Amino acid sequence: MTEEPSSFEAMHLTKSRLESLSDGIFAFAMTLLVISIDLPDKSQMVQSSAYATHLILSLYSDFFHYVLAFLILGAFWLSHHVVVHPLKSLDRVLVWLNLATLLFVALLPFSTTFSGDLTGTSVGAMVFQANLLAIGMGMFCQWRYATGGHRLVEADLPDRFIHHVTLGTLLVPGISLLGMLIALTGSLYSQTVYLLVPVLAVIFHHYKQKKQVSSD
Repeated sequence: MTEEPSSFEAMHLTKSRLESLSDGIFAFAMTLLVISIDLPDKSQMVQSSAYATHLILSLYSDFFHYVLAFLILGAFWLSHHVVVHPLKSLDRVLVWLNLATLLFVALLPFSTTFSGDLTGTSVGAMVFQANLLAIGMGMFCQWRYATGGHRLVEADLPDRFIHHVTLGTLLVPGISLLGMLIALTGSLYSQTVYLLVPVLAVIFHHYKQKKQVSSD
């Protein structure tokens, strides 16, 4: 006797559709980030090389936040691929966790603009960092839910791999939390903590390789 498909399976919501939606929102958010670079009204612009040089230099904060947010979103996109690739099936909880994560991905262009326009306040930095913290924790929750008891992944997926990915999803959230704590002290340079991301990523990569060699 053929088993009746669940109502969720009958919706034909496959992993490829989840990935397509996620890729589209990541791409859209990364494109919208350029809007955070504000130019004055054309009627206020002075047509001179000196003014143009002053204008481009005055936009350093906007460019900094644009590059920072773009690179971190790229890292989140790669992390999302790592999280979704091992999935053998989906369920409603995972789909809603993914949608909640994408909600904060789509919000990042706003928090980037907000932070770039309010560089003289710690609130601007905290809004940006809280947004990144929410995205990172969304990734973490998806992975923990999918791999808990091997719920949505193959039973033979190595526990070592699950542990490494879990640590990887906590990298940016941990740095975001550190940045928020620094911002609470009144520091206007709390977002420079994200320069630690590539350094910690390299350290984590070497740690993972060392653990793999020692266990082989």
